[in-house]
Amino acid sequence: MRAHFLSHPAEIPSELPSEGWREISLPHQWTLEGIEAEVGWYRLELLAATGPRRWARLYADYFGRAWADEQFLGAHEGYFEPWLLELPREPHTLWLRVAAPKEPYGTVWPRLKRQIKGIFGQHDCRPGGATARGQERGTGGLWGGITIFETGPVALLHLTHQTFRRPQGWRLRIQLTLDALAAGRAELTFTLQPENFEGSSFTTTRMLDLEAGRQTISLIWDLPELPRWEIWERGFPHLYRLEAALGDQRVTAPIGFRTLGQEGAWLLLNDRRVFLRGTNIIPTQWLAAYTSEDAARDVHLLRAANLNAVRVHAHLTHPAFYEACDREGILVWQDFALQWGYADDEAFAQEAVRQAQAMVTHFGAHPSIFLWCAHNEPTHNRYTLAPLVAAAIRAADPTRPVKEASDFREHAYPGWYWGHMRDFQALPGAPLPSEFGAQALPRAELLRRVLGPDAWPPKWETWVYHNFQPEQTFRVAGVEMGERLEAFVENSQRYQARLIEFAIHTYRRAKGQITGYFHFMFVEPWEGITWAVLDVERVPKQGYFALQQASSPVLVSIVPYVERAGVGQPPLREVWVISDLDRPLSLRVSLRLEGPMAFPLGEMTVTLAPHEVRRVFEVMELFEAPLDQREALDTASALLRQLPPGRYSVIAEAWEGEHLWSRHVVEMEYLEPIGPQEEGFW
Repeated sequence: MRAHFLSHPAEIPSELPSEGWREISLPHQWTLEGIEAEVGWYRLELLAATGPRRWARLYADYFGRAWADEQFLGAHEGYFEPWLLELPREPHTLWLRVAAPKEPYGTVWPRLKRQIKGIFGQHDCRPGGATARGQERGTGGLWGGITIFETGPVALLHLTHQTFRRPQGWRLRIQLTLDALAAGRAELTFTLQPENFEGSSFTTTRMLDLEAGRQTISLIWDLPELPRWEIWERGFPHLYRLEAALGDQRVTAPIGFRTLGQEGAWLLLNDRRVFLRGTNIIPTQWLAAYTSEDAARDVHLLRAANLNAVRVHAHLTHPAFYEACDREGILVWQDFALQWGYADDEAFAQEAVRQAQAMVTHFGAHPSIFLWCAHNEPTHNRYTLAPLVAAAIRAADPTRPVKEASDFREHAYPGWYWGHMRDFQALPGAPLPSEFGAQALPRAELLRRVLGPDAWPPKWETWVYHNFQPEQTFRVAGVEMGERLEAFVENSQRYQARLIEFAIHTYRRAKGQITGYFHFMFVEPWEGITWAVLDVERVPKQGYFALQQASSPVLVSIVPYVERAGVGQPPLREVWVISDLDRPLSLRVSLRLEGPMAFPLGEMTVTLAPHEVRRVFEVMELFEAPLDQREALDTASALLRQLPPGRYSVIAEAWEGEHLWSRHVVEMEYLEPIGPQEEGFW
């Protein structure tokens, strides 16, 4: 759809100039055109309607007001909830004023914010980051465009549902929002049909008594046993489409039949535990530029990384992303759009509750969403706003778990904000760490293109605007810059990959104490230097492959002995095998050294029960080997002492038949012994 646009602070249409308007395509956010503004006006010329009623559905960020010619139509607050307007049937000019003002620095922003925009309002992965410039390049505009549609006297406006298990089938609670010009009766048809598989369809017809005006009708529909929606690694995500029809009108909603529950800290999906292998995602800072194709690509990359879950971090993202997760069998942890600190007054709390309930109404039909979280890192609002919003979500949706907050104590950053990566061995964030990671530079070519002459030598002010954290990079992580930008990129990416690998392997070996993880984070939402493992153009950093390999549903994991040792010392301390599958496994686990000389370390057959984690080798147990086994161990020790010094890779592989499930490589260095070595086994 086309419209005319003007950036202008006018309050009403009569104050607008006639000059300066430009024709633009919708959807639209003015920042994408390089305009730094707080108010934008949109003008559409509409012909006469042909039906009894005419409507507009639009997505506006953040404060909206609408006029038909000089007639005021209504106002809206928020960004993710669709704004519905009934329009006159006569020809008219539709005026839309959209405001996304910067909040006053120091008095409102950043600690007492009033706009419920999550990471779009303040975050360390948006332009300016957590600095005083963090509201630049805002998100105002009609990010979802406008849909103009006509209806009969009774308008079907929105459809959602909740599913409940019953003996031998399902009970479906349908919630249909409609608007009637007058009280009366209407016959509606509801249809349930498979969307991504061949199967049976179901239809029911209901006669409804309607009041005049806007209303939400609740209906119950009992259904038989139906194929379940499942995560990709243990089944198929059977999707249906629910449709309500009145005459020529149709409204639809996605639906998948699955149960959700909790057993202690474990998620139960369809009455079975799931070990959550996840990451955080902010797909983009500007939703107008995000497409269904982009969403399909991002979800494909999630699945290719062996992840079964994703956390939509501190915002509601584009609807296409949830549709893609529904199709691909990826679970979604959904945060409400609260990030850090907000106002404490009653008016703000009431608006937050209203929008939280709207989140459930407009996103709750997606079977991929398994959890609502009210607030990310809520600071001073932790015990005031967060519980209130969580209670409102829980009341609106009794079918899903609800968290009050994703707290700082769940966000484990050893090796980045504090300590050393080895501190992951203390299992920070247990039982479900919802953030951990380290920054890494994107490729040098992209940095030069984005930062220009400030890329090298680095102009730190520019780098920090693009989210780079020098204190953590140099003083905590100890990343070396090197002599060239390419060396800095290599060192940075190598460190991120090592930390991700170490953290996830440590968490997965502790399965049981740990019930899953959500790494931070997956993609760069703009031209930043962030914790992401894919840059803004979705080119992988080394960390992507570390995340992919460490997140295999079946994992073999080496615990190193030492990083540097005299020739003849053990090359590893432990080997673990972890399965997240619902079925038993028989694996062939092989171990070898590669370097200046190749050296086989052995092979074993490992049988695992469903979901089992087991240590299959412990070097310390060899010290207790019976005497009749010492000869073989002494022979192995003697062969290790014959290895030439140098860099070696310790490699473990887990095979099921011809299928390689997992490969873990740990680097070490063998040195010349300092003094005489003892004969025989260590």
